[in-house]
Amino acid sequence: MIARMYCQANAKSALERGPGWGNSGSMAHDGFAPSNLTGSLLIAHPSLTDPNFRRTILFLSHHTVEDGAVGLVLNRPLRKTLGEIAASKVPFALQQAETFYGGPVAMDQVTVANLQWQDDPSSVVFHSYTGLEEIEIGNGWLPSLRVFLGYAGWTAGQLEGEIEQKAWIVMKPTRDLIEMATPDDAWRTIMRASSPSLKLLSEAPDHPEWN
Repeated sequence: MIARMYCQANAKSALERGPGWGNSGSMAHDGFAPSNLTGSLLIAHPSLTDPNFRRTILFLSHHTVEDGAVGLVLNRPLRKTLGEIAASKVPFALQQAETFYGGPVAMDQVTVANLQWQDDPSSVVFHSYTGLEEIEIGNGWLPSLRVFLGYAGWTAGQLEGEIEQKAWIVMKPTRDLIEMATPDDAWRTIMRASSPSLKLLSEAPDHPEWN
């Protein structure tokens, strides 16, 4: 069964209610959760030590107060192509697609996504397929195609509680973060561009299990 998802999030959304933060002015707010964060980014606070999410950047593909939230981790490449992971099931066009850890839920589930930045108006277009059969890759997908194993999920009220506890920093999307040329450095780059205290915390040694 293939699940299709589509969302388009304007970068100038309710996320701007919070104070601007960082050199680019893109940091939206910390500890404040609007009723719909679909299309926004979650940045793990340095104090978040859960190995599933430590130093991660997530794109929220769906969020409502009633349904909870679904997201995908953007900055954990697995260093394997989809062909190397599931060669017998992968369409030829996706054999060389790089794979990313998407989250701790359903790690055997493959999500093929088009995550694309648009300038006018500034927004993120997101389409996704869950499964590898009959995938319809549209024109222009390949430059912005991402493949994820697993995903992140929150029940109703759970994400709001974590944001209230400041486990996550919520940001509006930017071209640099959506296209993310260097995933390994992206989280530290955000921390260095934010407050001195977050910069200092981000430079602490990694958790031993990640060494």
